[in-house]
Amino acid sequence: MVNIVEAWFRQAEETIARGEAVSAEAIQALRRLLDGERQQHLLYIWAEADRVDAGVISWNYFGPFESEYGFDPKHECPYKNIKEAMADGWRVIAFPSIEYPAENTHNQLGHEFILERFFSQGDGLTYTPHGHRR
Repeated sequence: MVNIVEAWFRQAEETIARGEAVSAEAIQALRRLLDGERQQHLLYIWAEADRVDAGVISWNYFGPFESEYGFDPKHECPYKNIKEAMADGWRVIAFPSIEYPAENTHNQLGHEFILERFFSQGDGLTYTPHGHRR
């Protein structure tokens, strides 16, 4: 998918370099290409604090794929914090709710952030906390 999009951009750049306009049909074809194969993936990160630079306590990853069940501790979160995930293209769609007092005794996992990212079919993180994707 990435190669197809890169080829589209190279062709558009060549068209512009020749002094020609990129056609509306070409732009619509790119839009169909991007919209047709993208799938939403969700990354849940429980952090030590309600800040994006706080360390990760736990995590989970969901998408249109199957993964092994059962926790596998060797599969650590691929990001040290939410900020690092954002730099890799993840968008925060839910921040932890701030409860008072700030130290909530009922919040055992930590402060929950939910992030989303759209990938081409078959792309995404290669493993979940439960094991490798299938």
